[in-house]
Amino acid sequence: MWDFPDDCWVVAEDLVEADANTKYLVSFYWAFQTLTTVGYGDISVVNNTEMFMASCWMIVGVGFYSYTIGNMTQMIENFDSDNAEL
Repeated sequence: MWDFPDDCWVVAEDLVEADANTKYLVSFYWAFQTLTTVGYGDISVVNNTEMFMASCWMIVGVGFYSYTIGNMTQMIENFDSDNAEL
């Protein structure tokens, strides 16, 4: 069916024979875990391609958090400026 290299996460997690839904669920879990910076360890990268993709996801996560924290800071600043005018 699929030809996974011997040094990939699917083989490392023993998911070669798993159904497609399980593979997608585990992939989503890994991506969500990476973006939310909850932690790592239960699904680890094994080869260079996976390491590159994990790095890209981490950059996206950092950008998302930076944008969110920046917007929240700006909202709090605006609240303070409204109070200062009163």
